[in-house]
Amino acid sequence: MTKTKGLLVVLGIMNVLLVIIHFSEFHVLFIKPTGYIIPIVINIVVLSVLGICSKSLHNGWVFISLVLSFVVLLVHGFIVWITESSYARIDSPHDQQSLVVEYRDFTLGETTYFYSFYETKFGILGRSLEDQSMTIMSRNFPSGIDAEEVLGLHTAEWITSETVRLHTWDGIVEIELKSSPSKTNEPPPTTDEEDLEAFMKALENEEVGQTIMIHGKRLETRYDESSGQSWIEVFDNAGEGAILKVYLAG
Repeated sequence: MTKTKGLLVVLGIMNVLLVIIHFSEFHVLFIKPTGYIIPIVINIVVLSVLGICSKSLHNGWVFISLVLSFVVLLVHGFIVWITESSYARIDSPHDQQSLVVEYRDFTLGETTYFYSFYETKFGILGRSLEDQSMTIMSRNFPSGIDAEEVLGLHTAEWITSETVRLHTWDGIVEIELKSSPSKTNEPPPTTDEEDLEAFMKALENEEVGQTIMIHGKRLETRYDESSGQSWIEVFDNAGEGAILKVYLAG
């Protein structure tokens, strides 16, 4: 096999693999930020070199392939530019896998945030968690807040080796990795219900410092022994200090 045919075979295998992966639930994570621009450029460079150096290839076919590659590159590059997604990675403390978050926002009167999630073990291939993609629409969010804060990315918790809890501005969301063990027929109460029940019990028992996140706000129990007064203090998750105190009738 000549070097020319060898390069064409390698190029063909790369393209076929990319097509197969594209139509599967997996994604090549390191090319996600730029889409398929890098593979298209590789095709253009290889075909250009072969067209210049090889005498065995028909120049007409090389020229047609280059023109088509440039057209695809321009169209795909424009699509990548207008979508302009960003990426973040939440590493597991269990050293088993990570959760990659793809996010972008769109503003037309009010801002809408779009989030997609990928499970990955080695950081190269990621399995899409399409059924857990989510959208959050801004409702009087503070100015200057970004997509990562809206999702609660910096306070993400691995509550199990297969579950990530996010304190979003729309409430608590749990992302389940696809390798999660199967659930029993009778599902347990949701985390929101458990947290709320524990919070209310702490309030009844006059405990101080019990917290819960609801719609981007942090609620914390308070109790004053001298007056026997209980109350709930509400904090802005993006700011400092209490924004509201809700006193309870004793």
